[in-house]
Amino acid sequence: MLKVGVVPRSTTEKPSSLPLLTAALVVACLLVLAAALWPGAAGAARQVAVLGQTQTTPPPACPQSPCEAVSSVTGFQSKAGTVSKPFVAPFNGRMVAWSISMSKPKASQQSFFNNFYGSPPEARIAVLRQVPNKTPPRYQLLRQGPVVVLTPFLGSNVTFTLDEALTVKQGDVVGLTIPTWAPSFAVGLDDSSGWRASRKAGKCTQTPDIKESHPQQKVGSDKQYGCFYKTARLLYTATIVKG
Repeated sequence: MLKVGVVPRSTTEKPSSLPLLTAALVVACLLVLAAALWPGAAGAARQVAVLGQTQTTPPPACPQSPCEAVSSVTGFQSKAGTVSKPFVAPFNGRMVAWSISMSKPKASQQSFFNNFYGSPPEARIAVLRQVPNKTPPRYQLLRQGPVVVLTPFLGSNVTFTLDEALTVKQGDVVGLTIPTWAPSFAVGLDDSSGWRASRKAGKCTQTPDIKESHPQQKVGSDKQYGCFYKTARLLYTATIVKG
């Protein structure tokens, strides 16, 4: 496992939509890094998947009103416009990097989130596998990346490379864990977007239930993902190299 808090390399972009050429260059750089760190990755240079990447990406909420953030949860996008199951791994491979796109809330908004959900804003990436034949659905946490403090990166798209790649099997789901809060959230979308959260069914909308919910952070545990939220999107991606 990776040591919590250690993410030695990152790249940032402003939160505006990333041009396709820039995105291609980012992926190319990650593949060069993968080739250096993981033997055999160079031969699979064309076999890479950026989970969660779509043609267009909605802007994160905040600082405009309503200012909404993701909090105290592990979740994953189930639908992103025309893309279904955008975070299901299409092949066996290794996750070498992940990214998150965030707004920069006003100081008063940040203070509210810090007081209500805990400080500072944090996130980590997670590899999940659905537990068969469970309703509401349950997922087992297989692996996870280190916790990252997001404060220095608010208002940007930031990509973190992993010192140790996370093994991902075909069919696994890559989720985003938010121990406190993160403004990586687009709202007011149509019904073609929706995400699933690690909360119990019936505990999805009331403020006390959300505040008392907990992300899934114990490797090997399984947890109910009983809440599905339409018209919203978690703004993150994960880069997987085949092999």
